[in-house]
Amino acid sequence: MQPVLKYLAVLAFISWTLSGCTLVPVDAKPTKPQRKPITIEQPDVVVTNETAAAEINRLKTPRRVKDKILRLYHPDPVERAWAAYQLAKLGRGAAPAVPYLIDLLNDDTPVLLSRYIGSGFRSSSDTTPAEEASLTLAKIGEPALNDLAMALKSESVNVRRLAAKALGQIGNTKSIDVLIELLTDKSRRVQATAAIALGNYRHPVAAQKITEAFTTVTPEARVHLVYALSHINDIIAVPFLIEQLPLQTPDVRAAIVLALGKLRDARAIKSLLAAAKDEDEIVRANAIYAMSAFYTPEIMDTLIDALDDPVELVREGAGEALNHLSGMNFGTSKSQWSAWWQQQKAGMTKEKKSKSK
Repeated sequence: MQPVLKYLAVLAFISWTLSGCTLVPVDAKPTKPQRKPITIEQPDVVVTNETAAAEINRLKTPRRVKDKILRLYHPDPVERAWAAYQLAKLGRGAAPAVPYLIDLLNDDTPVLLSRYIGSGFRSSSDTTPAEEASLTLAKIGEPALNDLAMALKSESVNVRRLAAKALGQIGNTKSIDVLIELLTDKSRRVQATAAIALGNYRHPVAAQKITEAFTTVTPEARVHLVYALSHINDIIAVPFLIEQLPLQTPDVRAAIVLALGKLRDARAIKSLLAAAKDEDEIVRANAIYAMSAFYTPEIMDTLIDALDDPVELVREGAGEALNHLSGMNFGTSKSQWSAWWQQQKAGMTKEKKSKSK
């Protein structure tokens, strides 16, 4: 009887086990999962120019780039500035946006833009959509050169100014000639921006083109070229400025002596000493100021003599230059400066004799 009971128990266990299983045919083919079409909902970008929007939507560029370009035409100026700022992060990848950024150069609506600067911090700054567009065009670089060159012919002063600024930040030598031409622009703001743009090049080609154009432009434009040369700081700048100094008008001479002081080249000392006796008071004042970049006995003697100049601006400049070079502060008192300088020269003579023994 016991074997029969064991047999029945085994059958019951097998039946219970199989009841929890699902039998699958061995030769059944696996079924492929059904693929449903993926739909991406496009963000609703409000624009003020439907024609531009239609054109932008036809661009063969990623949707995320199109949306940023579309926002350049948003009714809210903050959105327009923000869109330009975001496009700048794409660099050359934002090249399709160039013509639309050029359009934005005329939008000088003041806005307060908040930017993420890292580590959870944001910085807010006053700007305009036009300023942001100019910065973005500079980030895009060479793909924007032709459109920026065309923008220099705009009737808008702001467009010409910001286009020149962007060209200077790109720094391509192909733009040097058009920037030099812009120095004769009817707007002084545009002239000054072109000069600053030229100074950004830091390239020998820029210095060469500036020196070649120097005598062909007006004295007003030469002042800007001098500024540009002082920032390029090329090896040919100092000899060229020294050569041109006695040949120019007072305004240009005044600019040249300031540039020579900024360049801090000892070859300019002789020219600065002569300029300190110039008939024009602004030239003399600038020469005195430029001398604060050099410390020689001749410079100190000239600065002390300038304390007798009939023009107060020159006297004050001499006192400030002496203070900068010596660390002493006797104002414009020639007697005090002379007494101090005599002591210094006596000390230097004594030290020189002791070293020669």
